[in-house]
Amino acid sequence: QAGPALKKFKAEDMLCITRLFVLSLLAGTAASAANAAAKIAKSEADEAEEREADDVSSPDLPFQELAPFGRESVGQELTESAIQESDAMVDQLEKAETAEEKRSAFRALTRLRGVALTSFDGIARSHTGNIDEFTKVNHWREKHPLRHLAEEESDVSKWAFPSNADF
Repeated sequence: QAGPALKKFKAEDMLCITRLFVLSLLAGTAASAANAAAKIAKSEADEAEEREADDVSSPDLPFQELAPFGRESVGQELTESAIQESDAMVDQLEKAETAEEKRSAFRALTRLRGVALTSFDGIARSHTGNIDEFTKVNHWREKHPLRHLAEEESDVSKWAFPSNADF
């Protein structure tokens, strides 16, 4: 959290102060870093107050009614907007990757299905050919003779009037 003196600064000023503070920390003296930051903050605050006093004291300057450029709130809004847009781009990339994965999986499965059907069709044709070949070579009626009823019943005297019948 920034102290009350630091809240008056613009985002650019805070960036400069933060860099100086980090450089002082890297130099190895935390106490001198804090002192340097306080001195910089005080001098920056004094300069900011002088600039505001100069702006107010000269009403003849043009464009006095315009808002000053570079406010922290505008920078924060732009940063948040950039974050949201970046998140939306990442989400869109993830959706595109998912769609591409689905498409490639569907295509691979479709090819696999086609190969499986073709293979099955080949097996079915081969099996049907084997059945036809077996049927040409092996005749069931030759191995299993069939007695027709008409042949057995052609002699009417034998079955209609048997010799051992009781009349």
